[in-house]
Amino acid sequence: MNSKVVGIMLILGPILIMGVWISGMVPDTGTVSPSESMTTILAEKDQAQTGSILQVFGVIAMFMGLYFLAKSLKSDNAVSNQLLEIGGLLLLLVVPIWVAFMGSWTTAIDYSEKYGNDVGTTIISSSLMLEMGGLMLVIGLFILGISLTILQKYKRIIGALFIIASVCAFLDMVVDVEVLAIIGWMGMFLTTLIVGILTTLQKENQPEA
Repeated sequence: MNSKVVGIMLILGPILIMGVWISGMVPDTGTVSPSESMTTILAEKDQAQTGSILQVFGVIAMFMGLYFLAKSLKSDNAVSNQLLEIGGLLLLLVVPIWVAFMGSWTTAIDYSEKYGNDVGTTIISSSLMLEMGGLMLVIGLFILGISLTILQKYKRIIGALFIIASVCAFLDMVVDVEVLAIIGWMGMFLTTLIVGILTTLQKENQPEA
């Protein structure tokens, strides 16, 4: 795929995901029960629906962009190529999982209005198991970071940033420390954004630094 298109996807994806999150378009429901989450979502349903849809587009753009980036990094290094195959596949598999997870609010709102809040709460509760898709994301980006480091792409800095961010995100899953969450998850989005900018500025058929 054209590097400019991949670059735009890698820029647009993190901006949509982080923009919705930072702007508060979707309410914070991470510390409340599914029933309380449903009540909070319905209180701001129009905003929540818009934010949910934007995040779905962001997820598709970001992870498809990372997948095509991984495919474009093939080289003569057999180890790197194998890691890219594994990392790219994991990142591609994240797309349907996170699309279903982030898009569950729209379905929950629709079914709550038709059949009552209990149905919407059930959908929200069921979608929580899809959070484990985050583990696939962490592993995929970790492997991509190793591949970038092996290939010395972007002077190894980007690869190191992906590795650090994914390790912090994984530790946050285990010990639930806010600082690790900020470094890990925000680090992933920001590093992807940087890669998108570098990829967009890169000239076609020109080897990366």
